[in-house]
Amino acid sequence: MNNLHLLSNRSKKNNSRGFYIALGVCLIAIGVAAWTTYDSVVNYTTPNENSASSATVQQTNEAVSGIKVTASEPEIVPESSAPAPSSTAPSQPASSVPQKTVSSVPAKPASAQVLTFKYPVSNTITQKFSGETPVFSKTLQDWRVHTGLDLSAKQEDPVKSAADGTVKDVYADDSLGNTIVITHGTVEAYYSGLGQTSVKKGDKVKQGQQIGTIGIVPCESQDPPHLHLAMKKNGKFIDPLTVLK
Repeated sequence: MNNLHLLSNRSKKNNSRGFYIALGVCLIAIGVAAWTTYDSVVNYTTPNENSASSATVQQTNEAVSGIKVTASEPEIVPESSAPAPSSTAPSQPASSVPQKTVSSVPAKPASAQVLTFKYPVSNTITQKFSGETPVFSKTLQDWRVHTGLDLSAKQEDPVKSAADGTVKDVYADDSLGNTIVITHGTVEAYYSGLGQTSVKKGDKVKQGQQIGTIGIVPCESQDPPHLHLAMKKNGKFIDPLTVLK
């Protein structure tokens, strides 16, 4: 009898424990179901904040740059519209001191002055330049070359410089008489047979300026009064008529 009573008590205790365990499981199941239902409702009624933020960023980017940005692709940054820095140095303030303008066109070299020659006395010729051809000399009674040009004149007539020049020398020659040598550019002129001389060595003379007077040419004294005019170029005698005008 006692044994049956003990078995009956044990069976009641085991049934009570099983009941509470089953009740606990049911409560847990109800709780889980309730939580799942609540979470679904909340997610349905409230949009996902992350999704909304992503959609807003996408719409904004599309409106500004026209470039669609997705979550799986890196964001494309549009090129800056700011102008590139200039490689040139900033302009300096204008100086108050005026600058000298340098012309890029080279200056033309000054052209050499072209001299003109005029007759120092009359243009009447009594004896021409003979070059290398001998002519007869009335005074010396022989044949010899005539290296100058004889121009008719009267005693003491003024003798003028044929062109601008510089007096190279003034001297007395036994054959040609008083002589003045004047350098006219590349031409060296000998004015011989003078009476008076009015210039000295080193003087600058102008065309038409009086340099002396007509005198006598000793080696041509038998000829009428005249000026013996000889000219050299590059050290050689030339015909004065080639330069006289």
